[in-house]
Amino acid sequence: MKAVIDVIQYIVDLGPTVMIPIIFLIFGLVLRVPFAKALRGGLMVGIGFIGLNATVSILTSVMNPAVKEIIKVLHMNLSVIDVGWPSASAIAYGSLVGVTMIPLGIAINVIMLVTKTTQTIDVDIWDFWHFAFTGGLIYALTSDMFLSLFAASVIMIVIMVTADRTAPLSEKYLGLPGISIPHGYAGSFVPFAVVINWIIDKIPGVNKIHLDAKDFNKKFGSWGEPTLLGFIIGILVGFLAYCAVPGMDWPTKIGKILLMAVTLSAIMIITPKMAALLLQGVVPVSNAIQKLTQKHFGGRKFYIGMDTAVGIGNPVVLACATLMIPLSLIFAFILPGNKFLPTIGLTGFVFMFPLIVSVVHGDFFRSFIIGAINVILGLYIGTNLSPFFTKAARAAHFAIPKGSTLIGSIDYESNPYPWLMFQLAHNKMVLYIFGVVVCAIMLYWNHRCIIRDEKKSEAAQAAKN
Repeated sequence: MKAVIDVIQYIVDLGPTVMIPIIFLIFGLVLRVPFAKALRGGLMVGIGFIGLNATVSILTSVMNPAVKEIIKVLHMNLSVIDVGWPSASAIAYGSLVGVTMIPLGIAINVIMLVTKTTQTIDVDIWDFWHFAFTGGLIYALTSDMFLSLFAASVIMIVIMVTADRTAPLSEKYLGLPGISIPHGYAGSFVPFAVVINWIIDKIPGVNKIHLDAKDFNKKFGSWGEPTLLGFIIGILVGFLAYCAVPGMDWPTKIGKILLMAVTLSAIMIITPKMAALLLQGVVPVSNAIQKLTQKHFGGRKFYIGMDTAVGIGNPVVLACATLMIPLSLIFAFILPGNKFLPTIGLTGFVFMFPLIVSVVHGDFFRSFIIGAINVILGLYIGTNLSPFFTKAARAAHFAIPKGSTLIGSIDYESNPYPWLMFQLAHNKMVLYIFGVVVCAIMLYWNHRCIIRDEKKSEAAQAAKN
């Protein structure tokens, strides 16, 4: 058993940029894609991930100094320190719950495919840490391994169904044909997006406000194009960060503001190109899957489950995520009872928005409102969960930053799903009943949707013939 765990841990430690290409190569070979073509596809996926991670790193490099200046100006001294999603993933995979979740998650996916309760073949195995994170928190509370894995599995099933139901929207509004996003962070905000979007539809006047990527171009001309849009947002964020810095002369301030502006302009252009490279790598496996389903599964449609990074090239996603960074700091400063100081994880907001943008049909205004509400909620969740996040970190031998007593992660610990499961875990029987009922409803609903979609597809094909 230890040998198996060690092998899984070794694969996990390779990280997504190595792990995902290997998985794509294996999938390609199993589906009889020629070796060279399968290898090239896997490498293109890896190259795309490296490129996307690089753009996020570039954003982080200019945002972190700006965030520090905003914190100084606002005189923020909050007790829960943000360690970001990389640290959260290390904590999740630093326990037995984490490494066990990988084979368990693969088994869940296979069972759901066989029972026709999902259409997603989730190759984004590295991101199973999102589910493992929930289990790790509950294990820190209960020391019950079975309950922890049960809770993690419930989250996975809910996210898999969410990925299926949002896939057509992602295809239309993010340009992701044949891909779904079974991502624990992005998927958890879909219910909020659906509800808040419905409420906005009911508010006279407000329901007439629409601003998508095309509207930017129509209303602002060349200034609505991604290059100049990124520049304007950079000027705005840079001004907020540096205009009130004491002791800094204006030539220096202007230089820093312009650096922010040019960097964000570059990110708005480079990020979609990196996402396009990644999608090129998906094509061989996607085509092979479609040929296989036509031959052996009566044309049943499957999606390839990918990291939400594939959707961050959308200009609305990038614009909302960037503007949410200074706004979240203002919220942290003014919200009563908040003790969470978001810092390192702020650039992770790009992973929150792809499915929100899909649900609201690419609308900037609605995406921004939903994002702001989620950030407020997330700050309170992060404050509430921080003692157990810190306990789980120590159990995983994570190095707590010096001078910190409590740590958190704005870009995953502040997720409503782990928080809900954690609250229910205070009464084990309640969690078991809740989990079984939710899974039964979600699986039945998704099965019915899949059958309905297949009948529509068959009817459309028959009409053509």
